[in-house]
Amino acid sequence: MSQNVKKKKKAKSKKVSFKDKILAPRNFNFKSIGQIVGADKSIVGRALEVLLFDFTDNYNDINLKLRFKIVNLNSEAKKGNTIFIGHQYTNDYIRALIGRGSTKITTIQNVTTKDGYIYRVTSLCNTLKRARSSQQLIVRKIMTEIIKEFAKNLNHEKFIVGMIFGEFQSQISRTARTIYPLSSSVIIKSRLLSIPEGGVDSEVPDKEFEIVEVDIKRSRKSEMRRTERINVKNYAPSKETGEKPPEEDITNVKPKELP
Repeated sequence: MSQNVKKKKKAKSKKVSFKDKILAPRNFNFKSIGQIVGADKSIVGRALEVLLFDFTDNYNDINLKLRFKIVNLNSEAKKGNTIFIGHQYTNDYIRALIGRGSTKITTIQNVTTKDGYIYRVTSLCNTLKRARSSQQLIVRKIMTEIIKEFAKNLNHEKFIVGMIFGEFQSQISRTARTIYPLSSSVIIKSRLLSIPEGGVDSEVPDKEFEIVEVDIKRSRKSEMRRTERINVKNYAPSKETGEKPPEEDITNVKPKELP
């Protein structure tokens, strides 16, 4: 019995190594994101979670979590290399975005970047007040089309920058607020689904992005300027007398100039 116990103890004991540094990918400037303890074989494939605040030192980024996966180890330099596998805002932050009496519009879509990386992206727009279903459909189309267009024209390194540093959400907000006023627009979550064969981080992208235009079918009323619209209340019967105002050719009425 004693020999069997000794064998079991020997079988459970493993050689443990300590890795000095785990490095972020190239587009995060190979910044050290932590240290990890474990056997060499068990470390590869492990995921780490850090805050964007750790890269920017900006307290506005403290609610955004970045996830990296260890892909290989350099035993001589005692370093581990990672790839970006997704991000997510904290639940408290997302709940704070949603106000009472507003409409939450979300989309979940799979997109493929120019160099073949596949991401699942979850975006959210929150309106100031309750929006009609037709307005929600148009805003949702804007969200999906803008993200799809960016993915089609960008390599994965720059696509990550657009998600993380707010370029996509600002362009969504710029277009969607012409349909209905928004209180917030956020890419709340992303996840890396697939990597092309031989895919590597080859560049550190800049933060310059082109403006993406989306073809949207608008109603006639939304295309008219406020000064061109006719206030139909002026032509309704009076509640006190029940009489209608003098008839006139409404089509020739000139709009009042706004102050």
